[in-house]
Amino acid sequence: MIDLHTHILPKADDGPDDLAEAVEIAKESERQGVKKIIATPHYVEGEYQFGPDEIKKRVVALQEELARAGVELEVLVGSEVYLTADLGKKVRDGLVTPLNGSRYLLVEFPMRKLPSFVDEVLYDLQVLGFTPVIAHPERYHDVMEDPNLLYRWVKDGALAQLNAGSLLGKFGSRVQETAEILVEHDLVQLLGSDLHSNGYRCQCLQGGMAKLCELIGVSRAERYQANAELVVADEEVVVEPKRYEKEQGFWGRLKKAVYG
Repeated sequence: MIDLHTHILPKADDGPDDLAEAVEIAKESERQGVKKIIATPHYVEGEYQFGPDEIKKRVVALQEELARAGVELEVLVGSEVYLTADLGKKVRDGLVTPLNGSRYLLVEFPMRKLPSFVDEVLYDLQVLGFTPVIAHPERYHDVMEDPNLLYRWVKDGALAQLNAGSLLGKFGSRVQETAEILVEHDLVQLLGSDLHSNGYRCQCLQGGMAKLCELIGVSRAERYQANAELVVADEEVVVEPKRYEKEQGFWGRLKKAVYG
């Protein structure tokens, strides 16, 4: 398996404090069947701002430590970039790190209230030749309220990455319910652990894949890992999102049947 969203680099953000802890996280990931892991430290202006060169340096250091510990897990470069109005400029200036140096850029939105410039920034990134990968949309309040926000973004060329822990109830029942809706409607195409440690925010990709198989069957669930391979190889991911039609009560269904 490939884990596209992790905070495994030590002292890069709110992930592990040192190399020893990062090695233990890698061991647990390997135990669960993960073969490749993309290190995606937060890029948040004024807080975490490591650029591509620094991230590559830290990935190399971690990979060397893993080799010494006998861990065969491959670590790739990336970042989780917080959405700002000038994100297109940051990308143009080479300040942020796409997933494995590909066209795919992992972007995190504000949890509570989406800013008015979301559509504009997603468009800017695509004009620059990048495909935005929206991180854990099931956790955003506005998407919980209206899953078709995500339908529109994906229809317009973005991808979306689901947190495995969301499917397992680690972020609460409403996030889990939203995650299941997004999965059922093919509104998410990628799965990541979003791990931060071996504690609360731990590696759970194995459990997430098992839950996907339960929800949508093995063949559809396997597309998530096939898509991860395409992202790592910088190849095109084909998407077929479906609009979410909220379950109606009896009178709503009757009205729809009569009037269309």
